[in-house]
Amino acid sequence: MTPSRLDLHHLRAFKTVAEQLHFKKAAELLHITQPGLTRIIKKLEESLEVELFERSTRQVKLTAAGFLLLQEIEQVFIHLERGIELAQKAKFGDIGHLIIAYNDYAVQDVLPKTLEHFKQQYSNITTDLLYMPTQQQIQGLQQGSLDLGFGFAFTDDPEDLGVQWKPICRDDPIVLLQNNHPFAGRKSIPLIELANERFVVGSKTHWQVWRRYFYSLCRHAGFSPNSIQEASTITGIMSLVAANIGIAILSQSLRKYVHRDLVAIDLELSEHYPQSFINIMWQESNANPCVPLFIQNISADLLPSV
Repeated sequence: MTPSRLDLHHLRAFKTVAEQLHFKKAAELLHITQPGLTRIIKKLEESLEVELFERSTRQVKLTAAGFLLLQEIEQVFIHLERGIELAQKAKFGDIGHLIIAYNDYAVQDVLPKTLEHFKQQYSNITTDLLYMPTQQQIQGLQQGSLDLGFGFAFTDDPEDLGVQWKPICRDDPIVLLQNNHPFAGRKSIPLIELANERFVVGSKTHWQVWRRYFYSLCRHAGFSPNSIQEASTITGIMSLVAANIGIAILSQSLRKYVHRDLVAIDLELSEHYPQSFINIMWQESNANPCVPLFIQNISADLLPSV
């Protein structure tokens, strides 16, 4: 046996004898015979080419070499126990890592509050946050490059998202108008009254889910919208509306971040209209144990009423 081939069997035997300073008591604790324990210690000393114990008929004492070895071995077992603890925590998701995507709507209120609450409960789980439109989040979840997504969804969506999703909070739509628009002073507007307006909409590439919702709303109201301009970002949409290119229907969660040249007005929608949500999405086949912990940790008390 060489030092490089020492295993826990030898180290635990030495540690127990060094702590008890009595071979018989140590053997009982290790559930082996006293002669067997003596052979293990002898082989260890021969391998290290050093005496670890001073033995006499009356007592057992550590040598200087034995004392130094005991100090280091104690650290080995401390690290071993820590490693086992971390492995068990990782198994149940108490320690680990999450890659989370979010869109413009979720980042305003929902994600920060949800993430803060989660960190308070699971400080050993680290996170990476990535900005992504909802449709790209879905693709990332399907491909396994994401663990969770915060995006947009609505009832009666004809498309199967292809991932699991859970509504976190309602996010009813608003209409964005220029300050000088004839409707700018109103508190709410029935959607049908916007039938003759020109609309700025999100691009097909980045706004697939929202576009389906927007056109579904208009169908329920009984008209086909005149979509004259597209933009890929919230800022772009607001800038085009401010430039009097058209009006836009966006999320309630953006209300307090509206461009200063615009007003945000509630839409009057009856119960038969599809309902819209900020939702959390995940792939059911994802084996990361932190995923169910995050989903279960979402508290309705922390979420905004939008």
